[in-house]
Amino acid sequence: MFDRPTVTTSTTRKAIRFLLFIAVSALLYYLLIGDLVPPAPRRMTMDDFEAAEMGLPSAPQSNGTRILIVSSMFPLAKSKHSKEDYAVWLKNFLAPITTDIYMYTTPDLVDMIKQFRGNLPITINSSYSSPFEVPPLRGLEKAYTRMNDVDKEKWHHSPGLYAVWNAKPFLLHSAVQFLEEQGKVYDYAFWNDGGSFRAEHRYTNWPDPGRVQQVWEEGSRLTGMEKENLLYFPLFETVDSTFKDWQENMGPIANSGQVSEGSFFGGSPSTIAWFSKTFYAYHDYYLSQWLFVGIDQDIFNAIFLLFPERIFTVWMKDQKAPKSPVHHGMTPSKIIPGLHLGYYNGECGDPWFYYQFWLSDRKTRDEMRKLWIEEAQWRRLRWWTERRMCQMKKAKSMMDILKTSFGVDWKPPQRSLNISSLFQ
Repeated sequence: MFDRPTVTTSTTRKAIRFLLFIAVSALLYYLLIGDLVPPAPRRMTMDDFEAAEMGLPSAPQSNGTRILIVSSMFPLAKSKHSKEDYAVWLKNFLAPITTDIYMYTTPDLVDMIKQFRGNLPITINSSYSSPFEVPPLRGLEKAYTRMNDVDKEKWHHSPGLYAVWNAKPFLLHSAVQFLEEQGKVYDYAFWNDGGSFRAEHRYTNWPDPGRVQQVWEEGSRLTGMEKENLLYFPLFETVDSTFKDWQENMGPIANSGQVSEGSFFGGSPSTIAWFSKTFYAYHDYYLSQWLFVGIDQDIFNAIFLLFPERIFTVWMKDQKAPKSPVHHGMTPSKIIPGLHLGYYNGECGDPWFYYQFWLSDRKTRDEMRKLWIEEAQWRRLRWWTERRMCQMKKAKSMMDILKTSFGVDWKPPQRSLNISSLFQ
């Protein structure tokens, strides 16, 4: 007869712990990871990541749309970044982008810019040795110095930096006017910060003319405005709900998070003229009231609330945007509500510069997706990397964005400045 093996209390406890570990692991997998696992075993294609597109016909490969990029580079003694950084970023912009460029800079930087640009089309304007020589900002050094004294970020802001920022609308409009007098007429012109291409990229014919025409068609549909009256501004965050009752005389809107992305904006020549006049009308009005006007984005934000009908945008962080098929199954975790990808747009590089991807052609978008995936730290997990490819967001009207923050009953504040008289 065989003896029955003796089961010790210690062995029993270990077995129970092991079973509990398996059970808890399975439960956590279901609750946390299971939410992220694709519902279907099919391989995603590039088309899946375009599925949130606007539903418009594909952008034409060549439609004759003429585009100009305007930029500047004014070296400052105090700046947010080093001169070496700006040199690298400037080369990333000037060397590969084939679109016509109009560049403002100081005489001592002309040779470097020519070297970076090579044989690609560029007009260099070195008539301003300082942004304070730009007509709307002449004589404002003392006023800007007083503003800097009360700036909470004065440790990396300076009067000259305020001037660089606030010169943009004039410089964009002035470049368009100058080239028009030379017989070069463009359908759309865009301001692009010289230091905005900070990482490796595949952009060349950018913004893509067909894509620009496509998004302006959609902007017109969303706003009810004619294309030539539309201004495009990318958004980083939305305006805080506390500004719901903001009025024109309250001054620039210093939001808790950055709303407007002053690194890139544009439209038709007529819209650029309107925007330049409007910007400096409010800049001068607020400055006369001793309100802080040193940060261009704060004035841009005020214009958004005053003229939302003329502005459309793309907001990468829009959680209410329709999801593409790659989002199926990406529901919030049942234990950790924040652990979800419902708002996540995929591997898109720096989210501040999402508009670069958004305004490129389909071929380039796919190339950028591959580039970003190769850089992703989780690329070894195939199902994960496929779902992390950068996805498209729909265009949005500024009115729709603001009503998301303020409520559907919100209406723009009354305007007292007579901007139209400035065009006489």
